[in-house]
Amino acid sequence: MQPLSLQTVISGMVWVICGLVVVAAKERLFAKSASIYWEYVGGLMILVGIVRLLWGLVKDSKNTKPGFW
Repeated sequence: MQPLSLQTVISGMVWVICGLVVVAAKERLFAKSASIYWEYVGGLMILVGIVRLLWGLVKDSKNTKPGFW
């Protein structure tokens, strides 16, 4: 994997994990008092993470060149 693609994949995984944490915290801590806003925030974080993750994987597969060795 190229370093930039690896960074994009790791960043995507961090976005997904943080989105899951936001949604889980909303459900656990603020189940009755918080608005649906937090579910949208967590869902968008998960969506951004998945897009970044896929972008890093697609970018890596396109940049793969056969090595000389």
